Amino acid sequence: MKLQVEQAKEHIGKKFPYSYTEPASVLGNVTAFPWSRHDITISGEFWFDGQNYIVMGTVESHGDYECSRCLQPTEHKQLDSFEETFVADPRGRMQADDSDIVPFDGETIDLTELIRDTLIINEPSQVLCQDDCKGLCVHCGANLNVSPCSCESFVVDPRFAALRALLDEKDDRLS
Repeated sequence: MKLQVEQAKEHIGKKFPYSYTEPASVLGNVTAFPWSRHDITISGEFWFDGQNYIVMGTVESHGDYECSRCLQPTEHKQLDSFEETFVADPRGRMQADDSDIVPFDGETIDLTELIRDTLIINEPSQVLCQDDCKGLCVHCGANLNVSPCSCESFVVDPRFAALRALLDEKDDRLS
């Protein structure tokens, strides 16, 4: 995913739109991620500000995930934004301490690493099949979204069983 940016140098401040739809496999070895088997869509704009090239955009991805509560397969779509500043450095003379600005050859900006990093950094830690997913019963493993189970709804934590026994004795004495 490369941007041809040499025309932007002639038109300072003019924004140039771009849009790509590519298989996620163009990002390299990303097979560990659920979105790696689908297409990703990148769109945005770039411009030359007189010194640097500014690239802004969004990455739209979707993947086949497993619900974190009930373990059912679910599709998750995500839209992540990015912004990066590039400087033409055809001879590679930039210093390593210029971490806010990325050097490039002056003609094309390769977005591959930026897109891959954006997707990986924004990978969701938890995906739900629905906002109010009830999950699985902790005792029998039944999917509570499908139907309620017959397990006792109030189970005393074994660490507090002795306290529960004291409460039961007190209730027996009061009756």
